[in-house]
Amino acid sequence: TAGEAKAVVSTQSTGGAVGTVASGPATAECLSLNYRDSGVFGLYVSADNGAEVGDVMRASIGVIRGVSQGVTADELEGAKNRLKMATITERSSIAGILSTTGAETLVGGEARSASDICGAIDKITAEDVAAIAKRVATSQPVLVTYGSIEDAPLHRELM
Repeated sequence: TAGEAKAVVSTQSTGGAVGTVASGPATAECLSLNYRDSGVFGLYVSADNGAEVGDVMRASIGVIRGVSQGVTADELEGAKNRLKMATITERSSIAGILSTTGAETLVGGEARSASDICGAIDKITAEDVAAIAKRVATSQPVLVTYGSIEDAPLHRELM
């Protein structure tokens, strides 16, 4: 499904891009909030050196744009394996099971087993990932800043 395909655009990819532009500690994490009929995809970015936030954001956006051009079979398989592992791990305790089944029931109307979710992940194709990434890369982003905004880039500087 589209929700699973969105999650394959991994934090590992954006994190690797951050390391090439930041001189100090910096992070970039993907987030995906899915609902029955809509969802939000975003990037959460922070940098120890505020002047580098714009570079970190641009590098992260570049990763999404790169994924929209396609992913290799190895990249796709690795991302799918990480997502399946995360799915299984979050359900490895009673608290995790209660949390995930509760959230799934609220969002999707029913809870799915880890094996059902892993089966859906296995069906994700490179074309699915590229299509979702292209949709994200070509959508009009919203910029939200928390904390000091003096070094935050302007919206038009990110596009």
